[in-house]
Amino acid sequence: MNLHTIYFTLCSNNYLAQAKTLGDSVIKIYPDCRFVIGLVDLRDSSFDYSLFAEMEIWGFEELGFEEFDDMLSRYNVIEFNTAVKPFYIDFLWRRYGQDNSIIYLDPDILLYRPLDHIFKALEKFSVVLTPMFCEVTEKISLDELVALRHGMFNLGFIALKYSEDSHKLIAWWKERLRTHCLIDKPKGIFVDQKWMDLAPLLFEGVYILKHRGYNMAWWNFSERVLLHSQGEFAVNQADQFLHFFHFSGFKPGSDSITGRSGEPEFAYSNKPELRRLGKAYEELLLENKYDFFNALSPKLTFYTPRITWKTKVKKKLKSVLKLLG
Repeated sequence: MNLHTIYFTLCSNNYLAQAKTLGDSVIKIYPDCRFVIGLVDLRDSSFDYSLFAEMEIWGFEELGFEEFDDMLSRYNVIEFNTAVKPFYIDFLWRRYGQDNSIIYLDPDILLYRPLDHIFKALEKFSVVLTPMFCEVTEKISLDELVALRHGMFNLGFIALKYSEDSHKLIAWWKERLRTHCLIDKPKGIFVDQKWMDLAPLLFEGVYILKHRGYNMAWWNFSERVLLHSQGEFAVNQADQFLHFFHFSGFKPGSDSITGRSGEPEFAYSNKPELRRLGKAYEELLLENKYDFFNALSPKLTFYTPRITWKTKVKKKLKSVLKLLG
């Protein structure tokens, strides 16, 4: 199965340091694999893309989807980067063959061990997802609130093998994301991710992988504790190893594992077990020219909402309410 697996990620030019760091970790574990960077941006003449010689780069405009022009006119940079995901999956199967399994990973993920549990699941199922969290808490948890707002599954990861079921899911997902890959939580939509809540209801062959060592991130810390075991990272118990960690919101130089949430519990001072993990990842990012890439601006022009008088009034009202407490 590993010899017929395509690993890919999506990013604009300013996230290429994260993408390369992820790709390096995948290639270290699977030296002969195909790792693809889906460049959701135009190429930038200010640097040489040969830095990614071990990887393939496919720009979104090379895929041939006519829908992309309309999508660019309605989406911001985050929405468009996530909306193209099923289109890339469709393209990769058409380009390289349906005998390939496909594993998508967000660029701010790092692999630590082989993905054996995923490949085992793909022997029986067509689609593998990881839940935001798995355990019941006595009181309301941050994990629950995050999942209710953003979706039951984190789409920083999805694995698929080609089948009638996965083909139908990708076609369905493409159609929804063509016009409704929005950050619109009041309407119950959060980019590509919230849509996937419906997948286990609508499609057969969807497997939910609950192994705690897959897709560990700030939104599931209430049920996952990082350990050091036998020279490796483990989660909750010494024999449950960390396979990949999702560094969502990570910023080099920060004293916190994430800048995505303002909760102080994510600071290294409150979670010292994460310091070693975070500092090692920081070093890798800096080696891969994080400071240079992070300073780049997207070469694409994205949709910018028009500021109306109603929007200005709402913003002013929010400011007043905040001052009043």
